[in-house]
Amino acid sequence: MKVIFLDVDGVLNNAEYYKNKSLHSHHKESSHFDSNNTNALNKIVESTRAKIVISSAWRMLKTLEEITMLFNEVGIKAEIIGFTESLHYKDTYKIAPRGLEILKWIRDYHRTLKGGLENYVIIDDEDDILDIQEKHFFHINDVVGLTDQNADVIIEFLNSYTIPIQELP
Repeated sequence: MKVIFLDVDGVLNNAEYYKNKSLHSHHKESSHFDSNNTNALNKIVESTRAKIVISSAWRMLKTLEEITMLFNEVGIKAEIIGFTESLHYKDTYKIAPRGLEILKWIRDYHRTLKGGLENYVIIDDEDDILDIQEKHFFHINDVVGLTDQNADVIIEFLNSYTIPIQELP
């Protein structure tokens, strides 16, 4: 199975979108998604059959069912299979890097995925990932969000690379 670890803010919406959007429409949650960005995500999912794991802070505000309904409402045609866990350091309670949360999810679930974990990508506008995740990380410009050009590169990577067994945690 191919998995997309997906951030929402800065990826499925962007600074330009908000700048050009009228202020009174922000009360509706579906108004927080730019159709250009969601179309790019749909292109990736349709071309790779990847499933989504939400790594965004949205996972702490909504249930899986609520995010699934919201994605359906804005036209995202992707199956969400879970959330990463929010991790904190024991001593300081400081939030751990998102890359550590993703690594934990992979370690916890890669053996239970149908067909195993073939490949994964991290799509985020922030780069708090681990060094071992560099080649799987696609840094999105939060000014424009996920673009068709990003989608083409991500599709190529997801469809042309398979994780060797020795790279699995």
